Amino acid sequence: MPTSWFKIALGNFFIAALLGLALRFAFIQEIPFFKFKNILHAHSHVAMLGWLYLGLFGLLFAHFVPNAAARQKFYTRLFWLTQVSVLGMLFSFPFQGYGPVAIAFSTLHIFCAYAFTRMIWGDLRGDVRFSTRLLRTSLFFMVLSTFGVWAMGPLTALGFKHTIWYHLAVQFFLHFQFNGWFIIAVLALFFRWVEQQQVVLPLPQLKWFYRLLISSTVLTFALAVAWSEPHPLVFAANSIGVGLQFATLGVFYRMLLPWWAQFKSKLPPVNYTLWRLAWFSFCIKVLVQTAVALPLVAEMAYTIRNYIIGFIHLIMLGILSFFILGMQWQQTARMDQQRKLGLIILSTGILLSECLLFLQGTLFWAGMGFIPGYYCLLFGASGLMPLGVLMLWMKVKV
Repeated sequence: MPTSWFKIALGNFFIAALLGLALRFAFIQEIPFFKFKNILHAHSHVAMLGWLYLGLFGLLFAHFVPNAAARQKFYTRLFWLTQVSVLGMLFSFPFQGYGPVAIAFSTLHIFCAYAFTRMIWGDLRGDVRFSTRLLRTSLFFMVLSTFGVWAMGPLTALGFKHTIWYHLAVQFFLHFQFNGWFIIAVLALFFRWVEQQQVVLPLPQLKWFYRLLISSTVLTFALAVAWSEPHPLVFAANSIGVGLQFATLGVFYRMLLPWWAQFKSKLPPVNYTLWRLAWFSFCIKVLVQTAVALPLVAEMAYTIRNYIIGFIHLIMLGILSFFILGMQWQQTARMDQQRKLGLIILSTGILLSECLLFLQGTLFWAGMGFIPGYYCLLFGASGLMPLGVLMLWMKVKV
């Protein structure tokens, strides 16, 4: 993607990491005038819509839009308008939460996403490659997820804000954003890169992979439903979904295993490591969700907050962020020392914070209390992330 776009997206990542660090510090020391929930909204929206969305926006433009140079003017305007919406959310959420200004900028972002979907869909006309099919699917899920957002206003107006229906609308948005739009867009980028290496994968396996992927994406929404409606049929739907997801992982691995050595030779070592970390995180995600097929584990998953936060960060940081960084720098033959150090610091912060979140969640489940100095340790681990991102941001030359 254009380096100016990448620097903006990475800057949003840095801001989101700083806000996350402030949220960690709030558990150690009281901060005057600090409204935790409002800062949490700012943190999550800048991370999702400022870093991940814009990072994918730039990569999809660079790798999928034919004759990108001729089309860059429109996409550039749309990129900056989307960034305006992110800045609007950044400066409005901390002061008013989900107030009129924040809602207006959130709505602007959705309309920008619709415009992006419309334009790139048209630019893909006539492209029948598998990666393009995945991209169209991810865009469909992105648009579908926004139905959850549109439902929130009427539900609030009708007095249903504190009911299961409002919760389901939020979970509908989050589930299909993460598991539909983000994850499948990353897979689309990966398969586009595979196609660029002149690798021809077996068509029957690609068809099975696609069917399993879509079926599991839809059915695993049942876990969010189980929080408010723990019916045996809901758990059964989730169990089938995670089983299909595990099968998806198996087909993916078997299909690509013969080509791993070739893939490794095509990527610089640092980029290969980033993609390995993303792959490892994806495997953990699938294994965790497979374990959730057991009702006891499912109950733990949606009732212990540490698990929820850890799982969301596993997707956002472990899978998506590592992949985006690796994809952007895949043409970089050599990494300078500052960039390598920044990646090491960022990766260490992610690993330590994930371990602390899941370990503390397990101790809560076992009734064993807190890790000594837990909040200070989590703050220290989280502090590595903005430092690492800042070092990466400083090395992006516009």
